[in-house]
Amino acid sequence: MQEINIRLFSGAYAGNPKAEQRTTMLAVFLVLLQVGLLLYLVLTKGFAYSFVGIYLLHLLAFSVLVAQVWLELHPEYSRHLSFNSQTIVYRTGFLVKEQEFDWDEVDEVTLSPENVRFMLKNDEYHVVPFTMVQSPEALRRARHEIRQIVQQKKIHLTESQK
Repeated sequence: MQEINIRLFSGAYAGNPKAEQRTTMLAVFLVLLQVGLLLYLVLTKGFAYSFVGIYLLHLLAFSVLVAQVWLELHPEYSRHLSFNSQTIVYRTGFLVKEQEFDWDEVDEVTLSPENVRFMLKNDEYHVVPFTMVQSPEALRRARHEIRQIVQQKKIHLTESQK
């Protein structure tokens, strides 16, 4: 069985032109701001306390820019749900630890429109939200594949409609 990979954020499989445009505009603005402040300092040979505030604001915007570029280069740190016939791997947030477990450890699966809940044999449970999946087709396919694997592994499946 092929591996299913579902990213729980918009633009998972394609670039987001609006976000790229905003990032580029932010980078251009930051460079122009730096050049403008440097020219002001050179021409006036003076220092203003308002520069400290502008500089701190610039650092904040630059940090956001660096984080966006880093996440673009490392998509494995984004929210995701990946599974195949042996294992399930998911991450529900940016700084949240990635969770991994085998289908053999799963005792029960509860499938609802909002999430999938895996109850393990050691009474531990894992809840993966579906709320951020943008594509109805990807969500339908994931739910179908989960049902197939659960049937194949003879795991108890509960489907709730709430």
